[in-house]
Amino acid sequence: MSTLNDLEKIYINDLRNIYPKQEIKSIFKLLILDLFKIDSIFFLLIKYDIVSLSKEKKIIDYLNRLQKYEPVQYILGYTIFLDLKIKLNKKVLIPRKETEELVIWCKSFLNKENKIIDLGTGSGCIAISLAKYNKVIALDKCNNSLKTAKLNAKNNNLNNLLKFEHTNGNKVFNKTFYAKFDLIVANIISSELSKLAQDIAKYLGNNCYLVLSGILKSQENSIINKFKNFNLLLVRKHYVENWVTILMIKKDRIH
Repeated sequence: MSTLNDLEKIYINDLRNIYPKQEIKSIFKLLILDLFKIDSIFFLLIKYDIVSLSKEKKIIDYLNRLQKYEPVQYILGYTIFLDLKIKLNKKVLIPRKETEELVIWCKSFLNKENKIIDLGTGSGCIAISLAKYNKVIALDKCNNSLKTAKLNAKNNNLNNLLKFEHTNGNKVFNKTFYAKFDLIVANIISSELSKLAQDIAKYLGNNCYLVLSGILKSQENSIINKFKNFNLLLVRKHYVENWVTILMIKKDRIH
């Protein structure tokens, strides 16, 4: 029989070659808060109590999965994205830190009732975060991703504010959409972005914004130059490790 403190020490020892000590402690705490359905204060209060055999078995199972490099978000089955609880599975990507910053960016220059399209919505975290005061269409070519995104919208009481559409990846825009969008967010691989650049530019309104995320630093110049061919100008870039988020604006008349 072990206490939470004993089990935390096992985590620190067994995961020391994968994560820094403080990150291990944070991961352990996240798992325990979720498993026991408690808050941080109660976690401290029960840290030296004996854990039941069933819960200890579960905690060791989590450890085994972490040792196989499974992200803690997949073990939990969700992540916290800004103030939203976003359910995840292994068929949708875990939102990165720069994705949260992307949403904060967007909110800084959006007004109410903007028409927005989210290409490659995945878990739906971007679309859901922007849906409160805007008209958002969320697209993905993966039916499983759309199913997860719809569930996340429902769980966050925003399902009536979004429209979800399946796309085959080749022809993204269709006649059921708006003629022009105030904001297009694309969190898809660069090869697909290049193919869609002309269509994206066509459906983006003049003086309206395009946000590109999930771009590797090594790909940024080719992507920026591709969109410049269709009257989009670079506004700013933001780097997080090897990734870059790019903000561009449509200018139909460029001198």
